[in-house]
Amino acid sequence: AQLQLLDVGILVNNVGKMYDFPDNFDNVPEDLIWQIVNINVGAVTILTRMIIPQMKINRRGIIVNVSSGTDAQPLPLSIVYAASKSYVRNFTLALSRELEEHNVKVQLLTPMFVKTKMNTYSTTVMKGNILIPDVQSYSKSAVFTLGKSSETTGYWSHGLQVSN
Repeated sequence: AQLQLLDVGILVNNVGKMYDFPDNFDNVPEDLIWQIVNINVGAVTILTRMIIPQMKINRRGIIVNVSSGTDAQPLPLSIVYAASKSYVRNFTLALSRELEEHNVKVQLLTPMFVKTKMNTYSTTVMKGNILIPDVQSYSKSAVFTLGKSSETTGYWSHGLQVSN
């Protein structure tokens, strides 16, 4: 109800829940599986649905859904996370087509590794390097793509890592 009172121009769905560390699927606790599905799939879907009517009426708005480089390939040891991000990818690309006629832009942001708390299981990732930017560098680059690209990795070196 409170969202109905806000004029939301940009919605950024940057939610993500991952395992504490990669593990075999049958070792992942059921409650963690539900958390990942509810956060990575449910929250993106429902929040987007809540905002769309207003954006359609206003004939303007931008929705940015953050997926992951894991969305385009099977990822053993993190399969629920990767599958949830595949959902975000497909949901976003389809939504983009649906909202074109209403002048609402939808962007899919598909980062590779970024030095964040989500990756603390890996000392290599947390060191960062030219392929693994810190949050500030990545965010600055990703914001620059807003309105310029409907699908992007958001960072120059991440674009080099993606094969099409």
